[in-house]
Amino acid sequence: MVEERVGIRAYITKTEGIDGNIKLTVEDFYVEEIAKLKLSDEGRFTIIRVKKVNWDTMNFVRALANALRISRKRIHYAGTKDKRAVTVQYFAISGLKEEQLERLQNLKIKDAEIEVLGKSNKDIQLGDLIGNRFRVIVRDAKDGDRIERIREELEEKGTPNFFGLQRFGSIRFITHEVGLHILKRDYETAFWVYVAKPFEGENEDVRKVREILWETRDAKFGLRELPKYLRYERNLLQKLREGKSEKDALLSLPLNLKMMFIHAYQSYVFNKVLSARIKEFGNIKDVERGDWVDFVEFVNGHYSFAEDFVRVHNHNFGRVRFLIENRRASLAIPLPGYETQLGDDWTSHKIREFLEEDGISLSDFKHEFKEFSSKGSFRVADILIEHTGLNVNANDAITFEFFLPKGCYATIFLREFVKKPLS
Repeated sequence: MVEERVGIRAYITKTEGIDGNIKLTVEDFYVEEIAKLKLSDEGRFTIIRVKKVNWDTMNFVRALANALRISRKRIHYAGTKDKRAVTVQYFAISGLKEEQLERLQNLKIKDAEIEVLGKSNKDIQLGDLIGNRFRVIVRDAKDGDRIERIREELEEKGTPNFFGLQRFGSIRFITHEVGLHILKRDYETAFWVYVAKPFEGENEDVRKVREILWETRDAKFGLRELPKYLRYERNLLQKLREGKSEKDALLSLPLNLKMMFIHAYQSYVFNKVLSARIKEFGNIKDVERGDWVDFVEFVNGHYSFAEDFVRVHNHNFGRVRFLIENRRASLAIPLPGYETQLGDDWTSHKIREFLEEDGISLSDFKHEFKEFSSKGSFRVADILIEHTGLNVNANDAITFEFFLPKGCYATIFLREFVKKPLS
């Protein structure tokens, strides 16, 4: 099962799912950013709001930069959005001259509506994103009466905040495997997993090419047979043809992609720990001494997480339990790194166990190349979906309307209702 390969190995609810499908049409999945914006009449950055259809963020940024004849590095945003959806997103563009601003105001990009909101002295970063508002239509669903029972279970037990399939790649969910091999300093295997490892579900012709490439490791063959749209794979193979090592080839990749390898592996470990927690505890509301928690805050009328992670000890145990019961705090799980402090608690033991199974330790995250290094962080385990005001209308299809804090996946929330993988 594809979810198991990325560490997702449990449902928290016992009620049978409604089945159904999402994204049968682009309009079935709508997502709108809720962001903190500081607008003014002056400033270095021009802030725009873009409603786009069937555009992923990176390709849209490329098209926008080309249309304005500027570098992509001058376009800033809070987070990426998937292609097969209607998405509303904010961008900050630095240093536009008068003629470029005029061009922007009259710019026409297919399936995109651009609105200039104003200026700002601050760009848009991940920290400016409060969350996302979703409207998702699930078609071909069965027995919508189960929805309320599932929702009640989620409120009682918690809503797992797994990293979704998108975190691990597109079609080929291998990004975390690449990250593991990099942490083990096995650059050759990391290279060939990224370029050639076959994966079910990919285009059949491409998969057959990868199978041959995986066995032969023939860069010349790969460059001849892999389609042009697999530009990163082709770029890596070209580096080999030029006499570069697998390590040097990987280091030539864009910074955000290199960082994603390690982040994906951390996400994989998180998913495994959260799955084990659900199986052993039956919920993610119970906390023990040694666990970590984060607290709920409200920003511009929307709930968010403070990212103020606190360890549970004897002196705060009662207070933490009270806050969790009143939906003002959530269990948090470490994303392992070289500064992660593990103790004698359940979560620490699990993290050690899973790292040892993979043949690495926390010290391996202190990498000689900064982009492959991570000091670690935390992620809340419970989305606390009861704060979102879920609205469900059952007709020939079922429409879910809800808000999620930044970093939470709509597909992960919905999987508890449909009881199958969603991407």
